[in-house]
Amino acid sequence: MGFFFTVLYVIIIFVRPQEFVEAMHAWPILDVMAAFSISAVFLEGGFTADTWKRSPLNALMLWFWIALILSHLTSANFWGTRLAFFSFATVEIVYFLIIFSVNTFKRLKIFTWALVLMGFFLAVQSIWQSYTGVGLVGGTALQRGELLQARGIGIFQDPNDLALNIVCFLPFVLPHFHKYFLSRTWITGVLLLLPMATGVMYTRSRGGILGMAVVFWYYFRRRVGLVLSIGVLLFMASLILTLPRFGSTNVDDASTRTRMEHWASGLAFFKQHPLFGLGFEQFTEHHYQTAHNSFVLVLAEAGFVGAFFWIALFLQGFRELFRLGKLPHAPPWLEPQLSGLTGALIGWLVCGFFLSQTYKFTSYILLALVVATLNVLHNEGYTVSHPWSGRMTVITLAATVGAVVFMHIMLRLLWGMV
Repeated sequence: MGFFFTVLYVIIIFVRPQEFVEAMHAWPILDVMAAFSISAVFLEGGFTADTWKRSPLNALMLWFWIALILSHLTSANFWGTRLAFFSFATVEIVYFLIIFSVNTFKRLKIFTWALVLMGFFLAVQSIWQSYTGVGLVGGTALQRGELLQARGIGIFQDPNDLALNIVCFLPFVLPHFHKYFLSRTWITGVLLLLPMATGVMYTRSRGGILGMAVVFWYYFRRRVGLVLSIGVLLFMASLILTLPRFGSTNVDDASTRTRMEHWASGLAFFKQHPLFGLGFEQFTEHHYQTAHNSFVLVLAEAGFVGAFFWIALFLQGFRELFRLGKLPHAPPWLEPQLSGLTGALIGWLVCGFFLSQTYKFTSYILLALVVATLNVLHNEGYTVSHPWSGRMTVITLAATVGAVVFMHIMLRLLWGMV
């Protein structure tokens, strides 16, 4: 039952019935589902030390949570400390429910199918709204001049957020993954792929469409090699430039300039509070909009400490995937699984560069699937261990400093800011 409630919990996060079913508006449905899921996994004996120790990602998730709490605690802001604790607790709960309950290949396959269908649902919502002006479950399209942008409801009400959450599940329906992991034929994958790609296009999200292009490039690079895949990427780039909102994009474009101003403000906040930041969810208390960049947001709100652990999560996630790819005598499902997860995380990072998605569910669900893959391999008799090391600490420190320097140089050279 623990796995069933975990899957149902994740589905409700994406479908959000409490926001379009009038009778459920006042229901704390996510809190109730969290309680049911935790109780079921606990009573089944799912919480084990062995699972906890299987990947450093689990400890890094807790350290990142602590960094968010410290962003307020160090300034004696106890209301903010409480906010950081309870707000990010929902993400932590989802992450740990996945790693403790998704522990067999069958469950991994079912859970992946659930995510794919959620991406498909969001895509259908986008397409339907583009033609009717109103979504399947509510919400109206965003009118930007003569351009109509599809968007979802709740945490997906921004077109860019909707696009990101479709892009992240696209790699799981590409033929190489779908045929060898989810289905015995590539046809079902293509039938899902076409509306999902169309749904991204109808959001008119530049970051989302760019992220989708990179996901396709990653797929073709593995299938046809680097040189041909670059040709495919250039071809896609030429098509993208013909789309609405892309043809007029340049460094002096008003929308682009405004976004750079948000990034510059975030870096200025980091200079003022370099160690622990302004405090969790305090960016908009000091600036009229959010950072529109996931890294800049965590840097400004949680300082270098929070940014270190956030980057460490992704570095360790890719490290796990890379090392699993070298596992000898691996089961046939592993290679497409690693490919799908790598593509999904790459897509998230590309989209997240233009969005404030630092504390949202999707990236942590993908990282939890990395650990779930380790759990499945362990239960199938494969001993896998990739412990954290001093070398990884140095690499993460260098990557965090490098990211800060990169953002400063980019803003200074291209826009004369910072």
